[in-house]
Amino acid sequence: MQPYDVTVLIPTFNRSALLRESLDSILAQTRPAHEIIIINDGSTDDTLEQLKAYEGRVRVLSKSNAGKSAALNFGLKHVTGDLVWIFDDDDLAAPTALEILVGLLEANPEADMAYGRHERFSVDGSGEKRLLGTGYWTNCDSEEFLTATLDDMFAHQQGMIVRKELYDRVGAFDESLVRSQDYDMLIRLARVGTPVSTEEFVFQQRVHDGIRGTQTEQVQAKQRNSSWSQFDKVIFRNYYPQIELNEYLSNGKSISDPLNRRHALLRRASVMARKKLWELAVNDLRAAERVSQAPLSKPETVALRSAFASKYGCDEILANSALIDELCDLADVSLVGAQIVMSLARGLRWRVRSEFTKIRCLKSVSYYLIMNKLKRAASMTISAKGPLALQRHESQSAGSI
Repeated sequence: MQPYDVTVLIPTFNRSALLRESLDSILAQTRPAHEIIIINDGSTDDTLEQLKAYEGRVRVLSKSNAGKSAALNFGLKHVTGDLVWIFDDDDLAAPTALEILVGLLEANPEADMAYGRHERFSVDGSGEKRLLGTGYWTNCDSEEFLTATLDDMFAHQQGMIVRKELYDRVGAFDESLVRSQDYDMLIRLARVGTPVSTEEFVFQQRVHDGIRGTQTEQVQAKQRNSSWSQFDKVIFRNYYPQIELNEYLSNGKSISDPLNRRHALLRRASVMARKKLWELAVNDLRAAERVSQAPLSKPETVALRSAFASKYGCDEILANSALIDELCDLADVSLVGAQIVMSLARGLRWRVRSEFTKIRCLKSVSYYLIMNKLKRAASMTISAKGPLALQRHESQSAGSI
C-alpha cells in the first residue's frame, strides 16, 4: 500500500503570534505532512511578514476576509493529499499526532476518518503555560459516533484527519455560519463516514481572550458560549427535518418497531432540548408518548435525563414557565407521559447540585423548584393510574445521578 499523503490546512485571520506557535508544532511532527497550506483570510496584521520565515516549507494562499468556512473551502480546492488535517491557528499539535492518526487509518483501511483526544491550556501574562485539564470526550464505538456527536461535539478538526474524498462527498463548509461551522461539518461527515478513534491526546486547545469571527462579524471572548449556542440552534433547526429519525439510533435499528420509534423520538427530543430548541423537543416528547404505552426502557430514561445537560447550561427554562406547564400537562396524559416527565425531572438533579457547588444558591433553588414541580406532576399521575408502575419506574431509575 502506498503511504498516505497528508495536507494540513490552517485558516488564519490576524493571529500572527499564535499562528507561528501552531505552525511550529505542525512542522515538528514525527511523521511529516506532505504539504502545509496557510489560508490567509485577509489579515491586516503582520501575518504575511511572519510567514516569510517559513518560505519553502509552507504554501500561503491569500484571499479577502470572508470567514473560516470560506477560507477552508478555498483551501480544500488546492489540496493534493489523500488525507486532510484542518488545524486551528491558535492550537498546538502533539508531536506524534500525525503518526498516531495516519497509523489508525493504515490499520483500519475501511475507515474514512481518524480522531483522538485533546487537552486544554492557557498562557498567562508572564508567558507561563497552564494546563486546564482534558477536553470533553465521549468514548464510543464507530456505530455510535453520529448519535454521540448529535448530543455534543467532542471530536475536533484539530484532532482529526479525514480522507479528501469524504470532504468531496459531503460538500463545502457552510459559509453562512460565523461559528460552529466545524460542528456542522462533523455531523455531515458522521452521517456518511466511518470513524476510528484513539484515547491518545493529539492536540492542545488554547483558551484565550482573542476575538473570533470575521472582520465584520466579530465575536468577543465573553460571547463565545452564547455565540456557539446561537449557531448550534441554527444548525439543528435546519437538521431537524433533514436527519432521518432512525439516525438517532445506533446499530442500524429500524423505527418500524414501535419501541424503537419511541426511543428515537425521545433521543431526538433530548438532542433538541440540549440545543435549546424546546418547541421541537416538546413536539417529539408528545409524539413519543402516543407511540406506545409500554414502560420506558433504561436507554430511554438515560436519554431523557441528558436533556438538561447542555454544556451551555439550561438557564432558558428558568424564565419559561409555559414550558414547565407543558411538561406537567404531558405528565397528566398517561403513565408513559408521567414516566417521561419523571425522567426529565431526575435529569435536573445534576443542575441543582452543580449550581450549589458553585455557590450559586439562588439558581440552585430555582432548578430545585422546577425539578420538584415536574416530579409532583408525574408522581400524581403514576400514583393515580398505576402504583405498581411507580415502583417499576423507581427500580429503573436506581443508580441515576
